[in-house]
Amino acid sequence: METITVAVVEDLDEIRNALKVLIGGSEGFRCEHAFANGEDALRELPSIKPDVVLMDINMPDKNGIECVTELKVKMPLTQF
Repeated sequence: METITVAVVEDLDEIRNALKVLIGGSEGFRCEHAFANGEDALRELPSIKPDVVLMDINMPDKNGIECVTELKVKMPLTQF
């Protein structure tokens, strides 16, 4: 079975850490990257190229919708 790589973008520490542990502990999935804000995600995700990104919509500064709009152009094969 192919492993699906997942990245998480979530500003709340407890939720971000819980998702990383939950996904990383699930068979067939790997979550090695989790970001606390949209700016870090925009900078790092294009080089990581995960299969899936779980993006929080309501984040301070740059919200999840703005991030996905920018990232989808750079990462057309990634599911958001």
